[in-house]
Amino acid sequence: MEEEDIDEEELKQKGLENLILLVLGENKEKISVLHLEKEMFLLWNFHPQIKSYLKFIKYYRGPFSREIQESAINPIFCEKCWVYIPPNKADKLSGGYVKITETGIKEYNRIYAELKKDDEILHLLTGIKLVRRLYSKLSLEELLLLIYTTYPEYIRKSHVYNDISKNKEKLLEKLLEKSILIGE
Repeated sequence: MEEEDIDEEELKQKGLENLILLVLGENKEKISVLHLEKEMFLLWNFHPQIKSYLKFIKYYRGPFSREIQESAINPIFCEKCWVYIPPNKADKLSGGYVKITETGIKEYNRIYAELKKDDEILHLLTGIKLVRRLYSKLSLEELLLLIYTTYPEYIRKSHVYNDISKNKEKLLEKLLEKSILIGE
């Protein structure tokens, strides 16, 4: 499909998938869909370029984006760039996992080299790098605790907030140990 044959919705989808690929390529390890979604949410809040590609609503596990969820599971333009690994039956939080493939790494390197020439996009690439380095260290519960603490409006429809809140002290200790939070 040539670039000029792509309509606006397809351009948005391609942009979103390239953004997912940039997040996946920054840390070649598998990532939970929950991490992917929450990290993209953080980027969405700080980088206006991303706003046109997706939206977030209040949902069971905090901020939710159908676009991210669907694209992570069934990419259209980046079809062979990552694989989706469904969660096991006991896993109620992760949403499954996404792992970049060798094809994805090559495509990531190509896109990254092209985008880093643009000063505006360079800020986004730096943001992705920072978010991945910081949040990839976190467990699912630790990540959600930070999201709920920073964005309390997303607690409202959450099905997991009460469980996370019950374990808040233990989770805070782990965040201190990981140097995510700085104690007094």
